[in-house]
Amino acid sequence: MSYNFQPLQDVMNNWAANDTTRYNFHEPKPNNIIFMQGQTEMLKVADDGFYVRGVRVEADDREAATVYNAFKEFLVWNRLHRE
Repeated sequence: MSYNFQPLQDVMNNWAANDTTRYNFHEPKPNNIIFMQGQTEMLKVADDGFYVRGVRVEADDREAATVYNAFKEFLVWNRLHRE
């Protein structure tokens, strides 16, 4: 019994071309990490702090929980809306 690995090989050969079209590598501030939910900025990690939905998160005892919850929400949305 033999298995045809060609479909898997096709995916491996084309993964970079398919995935890079979804990302913008020419953003104006390359040190920022921005997680988008559709066309909405969900979470941004910048040099000056964290932003959730465009609002800067204050550096206090709830900062980690706020950023964690925003990231978790982004991951759930992303998982539910995969193509």
